[in-house]
Amino acid sequence: MTDYMTPPTTEETRKQIKADLPADTFERQPQRALWFIPLVATALAAGTTIIVVRPPWYFCVLLGLVMGQCFASMGFLAHEVLHGAVVKSKGLQYFLGYLGFAPMLVSPSLWRVWHNQIHHGKTNMGNSDPDSFGTVSRFEKAPSTRFVARLAPGSRHWSSVFFFAYWFTFHGQVVLWIQAKYMRTFARFNRRRAIIDSAVCLALWITVGVLAGPFYALFVVAIPVMLTNALVMGYIATNHFMRPMTKSNDPIENSMSVTTLPIIDRLHFNFSHHVEHHLFPNMSAKHAPRLRTWLEENENDRYVTPNHAVAIAYLYRTPRVYLDATTLCDPEDPQGPYKADTRELAEILH
Repeated sequence: MTDYMTPPTTEETRKQIKADLPADTFERQPQRALWFIPLVATALAAGTTIIVVRPPWYFCVLLGLVMGQCFASMGFLAHEVLHGAVVKSKGLQYFLGYLGFAPMLVSPSLWRVWHNQIHHGKTNMGNSDPDSFGTVSRFEKAPSTRFVARLAPGSRHWSSVFFFAYWFTFHGQVVLWIQAKYMRTFARFNRRRAIIDSAVCLALWITVGVLAGPFYALFVVAIPVMLTNALVMGYIATNHFMRPMTKSNDPIENSMSVTTLPIIDRLHFNFSHHVEHHLFPNMSAKHAPRLRTWLEENENDRYVTPNHAVAIAYLYRTPRVYLDATTLCDPEDPQGPYKADTRELAEILH
């Protein structure tokens, strides 16, 4: 049986944070929805230019990168919207969720269950969190886990080099076709709707590729999608993969934020503030820096927020499968020397 850490309750911490921070920290920020207008317009303009004008390849690369940046920003903002932190209307939340997640073939209805309900409710709880690579026991029993674990950074498999370029889109399909079918926590999930959503998104990308032609599809489809995945996974992979499994859901123990350049935080809507997000999922990331300041002042011994590049580097130096609550190991040789203690990692990355 897995030995779990027993972190302190976070309820008093949340109460203290609410008492200390201004009340507007936790209010919806509907004006942030307006950012979809320039992001969508810029992505459409860049894609249309590639398809219609067909400029030189080097200019097409630049336009493809612009599209990818816009799609990633839309995804970060859609994540905030679907948590109810921006607008109250469920219909508008779904519409903006489609704008944000369609480029990555993920249905907002899937995201609400996968991320909002299950991931946030069972963060890093061993084999219950869809985002975790799980434990050695799961690796030994599940062929799908044995396959995906070898793709992860830190697996020492050659394919892990490409992880960031495709993982979010790929994992979305793994959740949809495998985890949502077999995990009991997805029991009430409307899987058929999500399958239709993903099929429509795929059809749109195929249409764009056909209009562009084989050569220009590289710039208007492949490059934007790969950059979007890389930017999104650049954060998601550092959020929990090097933190301990926990029985009680304490974000300060099972989650990690990262530190990046202020301009990157603006472009990515403060997505680097991940412990903050797990403490208050319905709080707009606009005010997450206030919470980061509070954590640095009051929980500095437990709050982990390394430089973003350093965190990514350590992903490739450490394994992804849990031997026990605090030990990551090579699942093909669990007792071998390739291990990492998440407590030691916290001290290094602190």
